[in-house]
Amino acid sequence: MSRQEQRGDQPSGGISACVPESRSRDELRGLAEQYLAQGKVISVLETLNAIIGLGAATVDDWLMAGNTLLLVKEFAQAAGAFEKGLQLDACHVECRYNLATAQFQLGDVSSAAANFLIVAERTNNLNAWTSLATIIPGLPGACHRRVLEIRRICAALWAPSGNEDPPRIPPRSRHPRVRVGYVSAFFHRSNYMKPVWALLNGHDRQRFEIVLFADNTDGTDLNWFQPGPHDHVHLTGALDNAQMIQLIREQSLDILVDLNGYSVPARLPVLAARLAPVGVAWFNMYATSGLPGMDWIVGDEFVIRPEEEPYYSERVKRLPQSYLSFAVGHEAPAVAPQPCLNGHVFTFGSLVSQYKITPAVLDAWSEILQLAPEAGLLLANRTLASPSNREYLLGQFERRGARSNQIELLKPAEHFAFLKYYDRIDVALDAFPYNGGTTTTEAIWQGVPVLTFEGDRWASRTSTSLLRNCHLGEFVASGVDAYVAAAIRWATDSGSHQRLAELRRAMRPCLLDSAVCRTSSMVQAMEDWYWEVCER
Repeated sequence: MSRQEQRGDQPSGGISACVPESRSRDELRGLAEQYLAQGKVISVLETLNAIIGLGAATVDDWLMAGNTLLLVKEFAQAAGAFEKGLQLDACHVECRYNLATAQFQLGDVSSAAANFLIVAERTNNLNAWTSLATIIPGLPGACHRRVLEIRRICAALWAPSGNEDPPRIPPRSRHPRVRVGYVSAFFHRSNYMKPVWALLNGHDRQRFEIVLFADNTDGTDLNWFQPGPHDHVHLTGALDNAQMIQLIREQSLDILVDLNGYSVPARLPVLAARLAPVGVAWFNMYATSGLPGMDWIVGDEFVIRPEEEPYYSERVKRLPQSYLSFAVGHEAPAVAPQPCLNGHVFTFGSLVSQYKITPAVLDAWSEILQLAPEAGLLLANRTLASPSNREYLLGQFERRGARSNQIELLKPAEHFAFLKYYDRIDVALDAFPYNGGTTTTEAIWQGVPVLTFEGDRWASRTSTSLLRNCHLGEFVASGVDAYVAAAIRWATDSGSHQRLAELRRAMRPCLLDSAVCRTSSMVQAMEDWYWEVCER
């Protein structure tokens, strides 16, 4: 295997033809399957290209090409392959489902949802329903009622067979401490778990016992965790769902707190089961779960409005500060000087995942670049590691009238180096309707305010929750038009540049003095509430 194949690289220009075309279509197809079994991605694609050159490609050939491109995260090319396949057979279920997967990764969320729904309704395919339920909070135009409807459909499909009585809460005389379990596949990602650290380490071990279910499969580094004498850690990544359900029930928990949400779809059947007397969704849900095993969902006054509660399957607990109040314990670069005052053009930036950069976001960002023609835009995420994906994104901007020379697309990097990208950004632009969460906390910690607006759902108010709980409320606009106008003002008003520099210099002390980093009060609020729900 070549070094290029080991890396999973894919030529940026598409599938290149290096296979003699004298072979028959069936011979080439068999050869492609052999290469695929050997993990030789480039050879698979070259062989399939030879089939295409013969004019003999079937829908299954285009499907194999698309699936192979998905393996190496070449989403733009994969989408093109699946579309070719569907031109041959519009009813091909796998081709349509995988097209939706590629579209979602590119940010074309509405098209992805439409294709997932077609597959789900035609076949009642569980994976299609699950994919739709996973992405629907970030789907433009999706209302609260529709989110609840789709997630309840999935919950019914995931629910274990049989009706089991809920576990009983142990009498306090026999169990003096509240026993709380936390499930996450991300305990090893220290930057991502910033809002979780303070609670887990801050728990009063005289009153609480903590049980962690570390559910990732690629090694677990829990060096940051400060366990108490009665705490336990279970590594569950190798367990199947039935084994995990059994393990959790054996722990005799009072409260089970899910920290995964829909980020780990394979574990959703676990959360559909009744595993503890009280089930709580916190940190990673940003919409109703629809799951019968979740009794409560934790948010705050900004992300869940009272009139929206009928569309939650859970009871709502609002914390007195941001539900994402965070503590930074990982290594991070020092805050850099304001770029626009140090010889650089004014630069907007966003390091959100590509699937959050929807067509509506592209419309707004393109308008900003047109009305602030001297400004630039810096984007970086994992999807942009691919030249073809970068070409796709630049094409989206150019079709909207933005000039490509205003836009810089960077590849992903190791986390510390990734955070250094903020040294080059003056103001971060939030995505919508699916805001940044981790991205917002990292931007402001690096001294870069995040421009956002209050949207029509929790996923569109996550950044509002963070910014309103510190000194950055002025960066929360009233709507998308005000968001665009504010961006233009920050870019073109030299007085605004000085204001940004002042904010940047004082950013970390101001954050540490604000509610968004006052994690001791968050711990107290959660603990008091845990006792309250157990006493009920």
